[in-house]
Amino acid sequence: MADEIDVNTIAAMARDAEWLSADACAFILGLTTRGGKINRRAFLERVAVRSSFPRPMAIGSKKLWNREAVVAWADDEARISRAS
Repeated sequence: MADEIDVNTIAAMARDAEWLSADACAFILGLTTRGGKINRRAFLERVAVRSSFPRPMAIGSKKLWNREAVVAWADDEARISRAS
């Protein structure tokens, strides 16, 4: 990734922002590579495409997800997983 953002920046974005980038969503959801880097690709290819995942807001070519909706979705998924 030519424009790689450091983990501290993404953590701050995920904590303070109302709208999240794909990197910030991956951070919040705990998606990392084996090397410990944020796994944006896993988020986009495995999570963001789910019909149950909140739809993004598109601004030009950028997609942003509502932080509150992403956290609520993650909580719901955790509840469903525990109930299984």
